[in-house]
Amino acid sequence: MLDFRRAGDAADDEPDLTPLIDVVFILLLFFILASAFAVRGMDIDLPPAQSSQALSGRVTELRLLEDGTFIVDGVETPREGVRARIHDIVRGFRTRPGQLVLKASPRAPVEALIFLVDEVRLQGGEKLHIATSQPKADGVRP
Repeated sequence: MLDFRRAGDAADDEPDLTPLIDVVFILLLFFILASAFAVRGMDIDLPPAQSSQALSGRVTELRLLEDGTFIVDGVETPREGVRARIHDIVRGFRTRPGQLVLKASPRAPVEALIFLVDEVRLQGGEKLHIATSQPKADGVRP
């Protein structure tokens, strides 16, 4: 076969990188824009409690700490054990009535809070009181 190229035309053997560079810049632009629209969460400031009442009688406390730890009736309980503990408590309310009170840290994960409320409902808990705290004189909650 005849080769009509001149000796100085070796640069023509390399592939054209322009389309590759275009694709890289388009991907870079896409990821920059996509990361700008990513929502990481919302800051929610709950209003202060205006009317809180002290509970009387048998009160069982469900606490949710800011790291997502569950404390049921004073005992730290793993997530897998929450259902059984709440079931026992609600069953005990049939013989000796009482009240469930939920105390959650303001920084507790919302998913864990919803999990706890759902578990109380699933186990037949009729009323779940949510503990509130009155703001101090300077407007800061304890």
